[in-house]
Amino acid sequence: MSEEAVITAGCGQHAGEGSEWTVLRRESHNNLRRRTIAHIKGRTTDLAEAPMTVSTAVYTDPVRFEEEKRVLFRERPVLAALTGDLPEPGDTFLFDEVGPPILLVRNKAGKVNAFLNMCTHRAAKLVTECKRRNRMSCKFHGWTFDLDGKAVGVPGAEGFKGIDMAQRNLIPVPVAEWHGLIFVRAVPNGEPIDVEAHLGQAFARELAHLELEKARPMKTTRIDVNSNWKYALDTYGEGYHFATLHPSTIGALALSNIMTYDNYGPSHRMAMPRAEFMDYADKPESEWPDTNYGGLYYIFPNVVINCNNIPGGKQFYGMSRLFPGETVDQATTLITTYKPGHMQHIPETEPWTEMHDFIHKVVSTEDYSVSRDGQRNMSYAPADFKPVLGANEIALQNIHRNIEAMLDAARK
Repeated sequence: MSEEAVITAGCGQHAGEGSEWTVLRRESHNNLRRRTIAHIKGRTTDLAEAPMTVSTAVYTDPVRFEEEKRVLFRERPVLAALTGDLPEPGDTFLFDEVGPPILLVRNKAGKVNAFLNMCTHRAAKLVTECKRRNRMSCKFHGWTFDLDGKAVGVPGAEGFKGIDMAQRNLIPVPVAEWHGLIFVRAVPNGEPIDVEAHLGQAFARELAHLELEKARPMKTTRIDVNSNWKYALDTYGEGYHFATLHPSTIGALALSNIMTYDNYGPSHRMAMPRAEFMDYADKPESEWPDTNYGGLYYIFPNVVINCNNIPGGKQFYGMSRLFPGETVDQATTLITTYKPGHMQHIPETEPWTEMHDFIHKVVSTEDYSVSRDGQRNMSYAPADFKPVLGANEIALQNIHRNIEAMLDAARK
């Protein structure tokens, strides 16, 4: 396992308590809590119609694995970053996780551009570190490009007479920034991205009220795990395992095997009840304390945004982005913890970085230990063995159904 940590502090405005998005966010979160407390009191959970089995080939077949990388991660839009990851003109962001290295850069007008991170001279990697800059120069021979990808400098230009430099601009890939979410499609000169259509109107509205454009990154770490990316992702999709896998960590903070679930096509939102809900579950709603808990937002196919509390009334957005590795039994997760815009008036960063470290440790040492061992077992399982997803694992069922449906559609 390799880990790389980068800490970035940000600044922003404290969102007004009466703003439209604040009101919608509170209404949404309180409705989620109301339904979750009803589950606690009734000892129930949202359920699928029946259990569902899947083939071990879903996790072990290298041919299917390559198909997933092409259909889900290169041909479709994938979340690359948030606005706060490159907030100012000249800021750059490297996104290498879906195959072709991609360079994001915010131009002088504030628009995000995306290019293959490739010098058009001899294909050397153009940008190798994220920092603010006015132009981008290749370390190989010094070819230079502006923030819109135009070739503006060629040392020894006399050696390239007859070359049309207008054809040597950086190669663009589709990119779209919407309410703080920055999506790319890893297809050179591909079709534009309509984020709202991609997310669906109802789910897009749920994400919009988080005001992710105001969130600023506090810390990012990387976790490499020897499992298929979907086995790693499966650990994010149910609370059935909290009491057994996380008895002294997550299991001490949230109740096991209770979930509130909202389906938004291929994406979803779910909530597992926090333990403190029990303190006031039997009280009138007028006596409930305010909360910043908003549940987990899953953006198909590979992103989970945890909208949750930090002790002391603070809130964090924890974003996990899971990607296929080089082989079917390898995966990478990038975990970033953000301070929401309505928390920017709090100067310290430690509550957010400490929460980040806690989550990273739980995921890497508890969740992904199961993913690693389960992946190895599946490679040796009998041919007729099929893992089963219970009716109480409705989110996982829908993830696997939607992945299969999109692969089937691409095969036709």
